[in-house]
Amino acid sequence: MKRQETDMKCDFYKIPKSKIYREAEQEAMQKLQRELTTSQNAAATRQYFPTIQHRARSKIKLNPKIAAVLTGHGMTNVYLQRFHLIEEATCSCGDKNQSMDHLLFHCPNLSAQHEVFQQHIGTWPVSKKDLASKYKKELRNCVNTTDFDDIQQTD
Repeated sequence: MKRQETDMKCDFYKIPKSKIYREAEQEAMQKLQRELTTSQNAAATRQYFPTIQHRARSKIKLNPKIAAVLTGHGMTNVYLQRFHLIEEATCSCGDKNQSMDHLLFHCPNLSAQHEVFQQHIGTWPVSKKDLASKYKKELRNCVNTTDFDDIQQTD
């Protein structure tokens, strides 16, 4: 009789694998969200993806250029100056601060890309969150057709 009680107890406590996976995924998402929210290093990424769920749903295809834009790492003179690789963060257009925001939204050197954005999107500029969710194809095309090495050159 004792053996039957043990067998019944084991059957009673069986949990479906799907529930375990779902709970583990939720726990991981909560941990990632805490890290995203509290990290000082994720400020640029938070502008594109305010929540981990937003990033998970975006289905944006990453490559090195897109990752650099979304994280704010590399390809700008502001970034290179931060690590003392260049003396001035001046853009080749003359702006004193060649940041990713300057390149994506304001730089006259990228006016052709800005016009493509306006044709496809309408109102320009739009929020970074909208770029990463609603207009990811246009963002990807803009970034992939931009020669960031050429833009970093100052006169």
